[in-house]
Amino acid sequence: MQTLPKTKDDFLDLVDQAIYEVDEIMMCAADEGDPEDSQYSAVLPLFEQLRHQLRTLHAAVTEGRHVFGDGSELAFMPLVRKWRDHIPFHDILETLSLAHKTGIPP
Repeated sequence: MQTLPKTKDDFLDLVDQAIYEVDEIMMCAADEGDPEDSQYSAVLPLFEQLRHQLRTLHAAVTEGRHVFGDGSELAFMPLVRKWRDHIPFHDILETLSLAHKTGIPP
């Protein structure tokens, strides 16, 4: 697991990194041609959902609506646990969720 972010900006950097990773996978899947032949075709909806949830999280943090340290995990964690072997950057998502759960100093 990566080092927990110490600031909101560090947290946002990790969110940006996760969004980048999702976008890269989505581009690779598109470049492979026929989605039925893609190794990601079965999990493409997973990456679409992750991208949406990460962008929503980014907006909430940026706008000051996100609450850190409430003891809960981020909404995408059930997907991460279920599809962990198909998500090469699962460690980033797990780090984000732990930082959300435990909190970040103001």
